[in-house]
Amino acid sequence: MRAAGTGIGIALVRILAESYERDHPGAKILVPESVGTGGAIKGLESGKIDVGILARPLAAGEVEQGVAITLCRTALVFFTSAARKDVSLTRQDLPALFTASLPAFAAGEVRMLLRPPTDTGFIRLVESFPELSPVIAAAREARGANLALTDQDAMDAVEASRSLVAFGAMAPLLAEKRKLSVIALDGITPGIAGLENGRYPYFLPVVLALGSKSSEGARRFLDYAVSAAAAPVLRANGCLPATARQYP
Repeated sequence: MRAAGTGIGIALVRILAESYERDHPGAKILVPESVGTGGAIKGLESGKIDVGILARPLAAGEVEQGVAITLCRTALVFFTSAARKDVSLTRQDLPALFTASLPAFAAGEVRMLLRPPTDTGFIRLVESFPELSPVIAAAREARGANLALTDQDAMDAVEASRSLVAFGAMAPLLAEKRKLSVIALDGITPGIAGLENGRYPYFLPVVLALGSKSSEGARRFLDYAVSAAAAPVLRANGCLPATARQYP
């Protein structure tokens, strides 16, 4: 079986696949590097992948006979190098962060790492903070703007820098054991607890999808991924299991 898709979910699905394979001798699930949500949808349509890993639900009619279920929710976070413990933000700080006009913190200035406008995480960011839309558009035109194409590119760049800040999903930071520091926003450190009690309202879904050409084995893996047995794995990697477990 092949499962592929968004960078926010590939490490999480690899961990689930390893657990599934231990309990199902003979099963083998390949999870390649990120192809994005769009790549997952194309792969389901063509039959090149069995399980799509998406950062949003399937749109109506997007994949012929496609079915999908939200596996879990993970916090949408801002993060910096693990060496920077001095950075904290409020929502009011965010426009200045994107325009490089935010005052320096104790250990120095920070710069924002941008993502492509088609990136699902970026789209979710603007949905969560609509006041940033014109600010980010202007930032993209600024000379010397920093851009990362994938979630993994963004994490690599921030790990290697003491001044970059990026945004994205919390799950891959934990699942990939990244040397990164999640930034508190409005005094709240993002995590499972904030998603459960509603104090931290910013999140991204991790969605698993099947297409008309997906194998029977793929459905069995999906059944496992949404089972009670898999829930501790999801929680340990910063993803709150979805409460709705039904899918067609």
